[in-house]
Amino acid sequence: MTFWGYVVLRGNFRSGKRWLKAEMHAHCNLDPKDYGISQYSSEQLIRAAAGQGYEILSITCHDVNIWSEKLSNYARSYGITLIPGMEITTEKTRHVLVYNIDKGPESLDTLDKIRKLSREEALIVAPHPFYPGRTCLRGYLEKYPDLFDAVEYSGFLVRGLNFNRRVMSFAKRTRKPVLACGDIHHLWQLGKTYTWIYAEPEIQSIVYAIKQGQVRIEMTPLSWFEAAGWWAIALCRKVFTANSPPRSIPSYKIENGRRFGTSQERMESQSIHISQ
Repeated sequence: MTFWGYVVLRGNFRSGKRWLKAEMHAHCNLDPKDYGISQYSSEQLIRAAAGQGYEILSITCHDVNIWSEKLSNYARSYGITLIPGMEITTEKTRHVLVYNIDKGPESLDTLDKIRKLSREEALIVAPHPFYPGRTCLRGYLEKYPDLFDAVEYSGFLVRGLNFNRRVMSFAKRTRKPVLACGDIHHLWQLGKTYTWIYAEPEIQSIVYAIKQGQVRIEMTPLSWFEAAGWWAIALCRKVFTANSPPRSIPSYKIENGRRFGTSQERMESQSIHISQ
């Protein structure tokens, strides 16, 4: 992968707008739901992402915000801007990605509550919305289209089977930006499906850019062997994991009261590239 004329070096945190490689949907061993699958630490995830040229990362564990000033500074030492976020369970089973909402999951367990607590500075994204399964929004996305700032193009796709086609149709019809995300549960998923965001390497600039549609998405389908391996490992680790559940982490607060700022105008279109 060519990085368009710049190289990311540890400790060399450059300012100014440019295209930044981003993963906005990732999990680690602090996830209270998927800790048995994602058996790597947040620091290991940051180092692996930096090694593949990422400059933006959000670790979106289920119903818990693991962002901290210390972890953010650690990410910055590797040239990565760490975005605070969670994958919230709402409407009993449905998943929603929320960024910079300083409330716990109990305050976000319905879409109406998310709507009331959302604000200009927050970012709300619909993950894998049209995939089968009760965790996906499906009809709820059509019912609450104005709630979401963007929709996700999920990296869990294989050749000949792609549940993201309705995402592109919905995005075109509603003029929503599309974020390509790996939904990282294994480090080998990095570098397959991701987004380029035209922004400064700062939280508020990144969120502004997403809302404006200043994004380019790249997707590489998984092989059937990779997809089968993903599910086999997930099943085995769910059943036989030797790890203990992570200790409880307060999710009701983002350190130092970080906010994103005011919104800007949305771009008319976004560029899309699919790797074959």
